[in-house]
Amino acid sequence: MAEFESSPVEQGSGDDVVGVFDDYDEFDEFEGNLESLHGLHKNFESENALHEFVPEYIPQPIYFAVYKTRPDLHSYVSKFVDMVDEVPSPAAWAKAAATLHRKTMAKSPTGEFGFGITTYSANIPVDSIWNSSWEAVWTFQIKWLLDQDKAFHDPDEEYTKLQASFIDVVVPAYLRPLESNGRSISPCLLHTNLWRGHIKPKADSDSVWMMNSVPCWGHHEAELGVCRNPRYGLGEAYIEEYLKLMPKSEPTEDFDTRNAIYAMRHHVLLSLIYHEDPFFRQVAINEMKRLVEEATSAASK
Repeated sequence: MAEFESSPVEQGSGDDVVGVFDDYDEFDEFEGNLESLHGLHKNFESENALHEFVPEYIPQPIYFAVYKTRPDLHSYVSKFVDMVDEVPSPAAWAKAAATLHRKTMAKSPTGEFGFGITTYSANIPVDSIWNSSWEAVWTFQIKWLLDQDKAFHDPDEEYTKLQASFIDVVVPAYLRPLESNGRSISPCLLHTNLWRGHIKPKADSDSVWMMNSVPCWGHHEAELGVCRNPRYGLGEAYIEEYLKLMPKSEPTEDFDTRNAIYAMRHHVLLSLIYHEDPFFRQVAINEMKRLVEEATSAASK
């Protein structure tokens, strides 16, 4: 029998639930280092951030704990909810995402884009900054992820040059116009991880539960990047349903390319999570090359 106590890094849960559990198997077990503790704690904080605004879609986080007798064993507990292991309809997916965005629009705690803690997508940390420029925040995050590629793969000069062109040419060409020439966008809270494994139909209604967020205060369209990734099996129907509820930003003619840029986050994350499979890295490279060629061609006209 293992005793546990509230984590010393816990925020927002006070003295919730200090007690004894009868079996280690009640929790996922992580061995070795502090990364597992940080990962669960960040998940706890991330879910709290969304639950504050849309409790109807996020299972209530209850506490984060560390075992007294096993400091390498941690737990994150949320309220039990009943869901169906199926892919939600495009309409249900879009309604949940749009509701989160509408309820949080222009309510960033700093008034800026970004997020206050490093979050985790699977075992990959996703760092952020606070900045009044969405382009600056998105560029910081994608560079952070691309830099982690070096930890998993041998040096690749061609890919390094391609990344530089993507960041220096493509991103400013299509994200900067959102906040220039009199245009502006307001930060809303994004889930950023709404693939079909992280949003499930409720068992007792037509609504859904969302989980495993990697939140960021950002441009609402960025949520749609996941729909474009071929692994996740969502696709155009989900984007179309969302756009019935939330409009495209100006310039609207750049929407599809912005969507492809936002999808790059998911291509790169998958290439890191499944770094032993070259397929995912090649998807990122091919799409990055296509976007660089498109932006270069457009600039030459």
